[in-house]
Amino acid sequence: MDVCNRSAALAAALLLQGCAWLSPPPPPPPPPRVAEVEAPQGPDPEVYRRAEAERAKALESEIERLRVDLRDAEAALVTVESGLRGAQTRAEAVSSLAEARIEVDRAAKRVPWRGDAVTEARSKLEEADRQLTENRIGAAIFFASRASRMAAGVLAEASRAEKGPGTRWVKSARANLRAEPSKDASVVAVLAAGIPVFYEQTVGEWLLVRTSAGQVGWVNASVVKDR
Repeated sequence: MDVCNRSAALAAALLLQGCAWLSPPPPPPPPPRVAEVEAPQGPDPEVYRRAEAERAKALESEIERLRVDLRDAEAALVTVESGLRGAQTRAEAVSSLAEARIEVDRAAKRVPWRGDAVTEARSKLEEADRQLTENRIGAAIFFASRASRMAAGVLAEASRAEKGPGTRWVKSARANLRAEPSKDASVVAVLAAGIPVFYEQTVGEWLLVRTSAGQVGWVNASVVKDR
């Protein structure tokens, strides 16, 4: 009887051990959760739209100035061909040239970032001087008027920049406009002191800005200032 009991107990133990072998192993613990890092995003496309609109506005202003120059040139030709040269006096030409010089000098001081336009305006003043020396009164007044209009366009650009709520001004001699908010990012353009930039957003110590030429990029906050 004892032998039977021991045999039964051994059989039960073997059965339980066999069931344990047949049971599937417990699942491995889940891997630790890794915090999701948001991929950096580029500037909002709206920023580029505003930059392009600003550039288009500047081009439209320049086209309008050229149209006025063309109309004045046509009027000057009509005046010459109709023999009305004497209608304009030397005193008027001298006065027109003096006023144009004042306007161009104002533009040069107020808008240092438009040196190209100021240089062109000064070339018109030189041509007006030459025409006046040769006693071509109508031509002298025409070139003086062109210089004045160019200066007026540059000054209007300065007014738009100064009135912009987010306008900053480059204070360093040279400021790198970068493709991303990092000192290791590629350089989009190099901005000179006095150039206005139009603020869009901040990432750390970097500012996303637009330029009047329609460029978009990042500058370090340390190289710009409020006016």
